[in-house]
Amino acid sequence: MVTIDEVNDVNIPDIEGIDFVDYVNEEQLEDVMHLVQKDLSEPYSVYTYRYFLHRWPQLCILAVPSDSADKRPIGCVVCKIDVKRDDDIDAASENTDAARKVNYTGYIGMLAVETNYRRAGIGTALALRAIQRMQQMGCQSIQLETEVTNKGAMRLYEDRLGFIREELLVKYYLNWNNAYRLRLWLK
Repeated sequence: MVTIDEVNDVNIPDIEGIDFVDYVNEEQLEDVMHLVQKDLSEPYSVYTYRYFLHRWPQLCILAVPSDSADKRPIGCVVCKIDVKRDDDIDAASENTDAARKVNYTGYIGMLAVETNYRRAGIGTALALRAIQRMQQMGCQSIQLETEVTNKGAMRLYEDRLGFIREELLVKYYLNWNNAYRLRLWLK
């Protein structure tokens, strides 16, 4: 298991033959959609992708084979940050934005790796890069949902990255499968 201290203090190792690049523009949208739609149980509209990619482009990371001529990604992670203000105001303070505590929660919305590239650490590397960026942007925790039947995702998030099960979401997906909401608390 990777600890969050490792994410903070150590450079995340590279994977030989794989470059990790940032989402740049709409030209990459089709590639992201293609990767995600193959594996996730929920169909997302193009507007969902654009919501994530246009608001938080720095939280979309693509894995591209170094030796590939066409530079099509073989993996990606797509994330966002939710901002919540604490409405509990100290009795001595005025009702101002400065008096409210701001909480930032990262959210991993999509993570996908092409089937023939799996089990090489690419998903872990993508998730770690995203976690590091969200932490640098001030997130106190990161959450996500995954189907209870997705054993690979459960191994990645719980066993390797230290996420904990926060809630069981009954019949959460369109296919009526249950999901776990997982959370990683950051230091």
